[in-house]
Amino acid sequence: MNGYVPNYIEEIKRRLSIVDVVGQKVSLKKSGRNFKGLCPFHAEKSGSFYVWPDSESYFCFGCKESGDIFNFMMKTEGLNFGEALEQLAGRAGVQLPERQAGEDSEAARRREETERLGEAMNAAATYYQNLLRKSNEAAAARDYLKERGVTEASIESFGLGYALDGWDHLQKYLNSRGFKNEELLTAGLIGERENGGGYYDRFRGRVIFPIRDRQGKVIAFGGRVLSGAPKDVPKYLNSPQTPLFDKSNTLYGLDLAKEAIRRTDRAVIVEGYLDVLTCHQYGHSNVVAALGTALGEKHIAILKKLTKRIVMALDADTAGQMATLKGIEVLKQGFDTMTVAVPTARGLIRFEQQLDADVRIATLPAGKDPDDVAKEGGSKWRDLIDRAMPVVDYYFSSVAASVDLNTARGKSEAVEKLIPAILEVHDRIQREHYLQKLARLAKVDGGLLRGELNRAAKADAQNRLRPHPAPLPTTPDPDTAASVEPLEEIQPAKPVPVKPDQPLELEDMLLAFLLRYYSDALSIPAADGEPVGASDFIRSENRLVFEVLQKVNAGQGSLDEFEENLNPELAAHLERLRSYIQAEPEIPDLLSVQETLRFQLNRLREVNLRRLYEQGTQALEESEVTSPDDGGVDLADSDHLWVMISAVTDQLKLYYPPKSMVFKDSRDR
Repeated sequence: MNGYVPNYIEEIKRRLSIVDVVGQKVSLKKSGRNFKGLCPFHAEKSGSFYVWPDSESYFCFGCKESGDIFNFMMKTEGLNFGEALEQLAGRAGVQLPERQAGEDSEAARRREETERLGEAMNAAATYYQNLLRKSNEAAAARDYLKERGVTEASIESFGLGYALDGWDHLQKYLNSRGFKNEELLTAGLIGERENGGGYYDRFRGRVIFPIRDRQGKVIAFGGRVLSGAPKDVPKYLNSPQTPLFDKSNTLYGLDLAKEAIRRTDRAVIVEGYLDVLTCHQYGHSNVVAALGTALGEKHIAILKKLTKRIVMALDADTAGQMATLKGIEVLKQGFDTMTVAVPTARGLIRFEQQLDADVRIATLPAGKDPDDVAKEGGSKWRDLIDRAMPVVDYYFSSVAASVDLNTARGKSEAVEKLIPAILEVHDRIQREHYLQKLARLAKVDGGLLRGELNRAAKADAQNRLRPHPAPLPTTPDPDTAASVEPLEEIQPAKPVPVKPDQPLELEDMLLAFLLRYYSDALSIPAADGEPVGASDFIRSENRLVFEVLQKVNAGQGSLDEFEENLNPELAAHLERLRSYIQAEPEIPDLLSVQETLRFQLNRLREVNLRRLYEQGTQALEESEVTSPDDGGVDLADSDHLWVMISAVTDQLKLYYPPKSMVFKDSRDR
């Protein structure tokens, strides 16, 4: 890349083979010069996932997931870029700046402290686990787990333990292992008595649930009391906030659930430790829980790296319903929005923001927790999750149960609460369905409700920043109060060609262009009618910078604000791109900007499609199977290749008629 890409990123890619990195998660087999296996991002029976050593990239011909080793680590481990960079740097033996000999003493001290606390937590976890297995005092804990139906396999996989009912058993044990009381206090394993009277074990006489981070490292504990404990003792107790543990940024069971979440493309959120454990025990491994706190934005930031399909299965009591309603709002705020084109009654188009996620609510039977349903076996839990309601339906159910619809006040309150929910439904038929449902529920005239909905839509449009930067029709749209100023007519300009001798790759040059003109260019479509998207960028650093631009363009912050929080390597990459584009002459008018973007995007799409065509035909030739028309053996294993090659061939024709492209198969047509 001639110095235009951060050295640390490129050095890691140079030292590590993507085949080795992917091979630790996916069973790969040689296929000619390349490798193939079952896709880790969606369920499949035949291998449609390919790793290309030459380009150090991967691609699934089934679900279209693609990227480099950083993308793979981020998606499979649920990591952010900085975390993936650190893990891969460790494997590659690359010293990142903060790990170099020149790091300041304070940074070194903090790192050593964190490592030491991790060692203390591991030692405590082992101590608790041994007590549960072997100690006579833990008999009641073993009986409790047996009564709750917890198997030995679950005890082992979740690392359950027992804390003795004494004041300093853990403290003395860890002291004997060389850990100081100050370290144990910082780790949250012991507490300090009032008036400086010494220390005491934080967990006493409890079943212990280790809390682990996404990589499976123990960072905290949760403890449940057994029968016979004093009434004033809390039923559940968690570790306090520590340098290792932040409950607002931790999901219980995620280390064991992340693979299933990605495979099923769905995460299920429950409330308690045993809810998670029992669901996993009965084969429902995509289940996690928040830790004694409401679902927060940090939790959503973790989950949306793995899936955009969330099901909340919280308890059916009042507290559970309140937590569900709060969780819905957090989910709306935590997930990104996407701009979609919506046809209007006049045949025009307006652009609206929709939540880029599928959030549903599973309603539990009265008086039952998730672990109760899971224990019933069969398909009870799976059916419950599959029948999870869309958010609007849950709002209807919740409002109907909380207001008196026989009174004028209750009807008014129901309409006031449900109209905003209906407004978020963008499909016209679905919106009409919910309007009619509300009319029946409140026994109110549908025309009156439609007027209320229109007023709410106008108020929303007046408060909303126009999210789409492309020219819109200037004819007023009766479905929204937003008006669009006519654009000044601009004479067509010739596309500005991209210089062939530039030191950046095509996707780098496109991203550099977008850094300068994103507000005028992000929505401009290529020859296939689609605007630039994250999938146009193979390299992880480019995808991440592009996603920042999308958020900035959607009004979710400024580029400066995002840049302050970027990983240093990403910030350095962004600065290189900015330096490149700032050295270029400024494009004088809007239409030239749009045409230049279209030119660059078409060129990048053509190159990417040609590469995909070549990789697909090579994979097909190496698979030695016949075409679908021949009905040959191993057909299911190659169906996706035939479909992809045909689709890519059609797409390439949009850019130019390929002169030498021949759709080859074993019949040598």
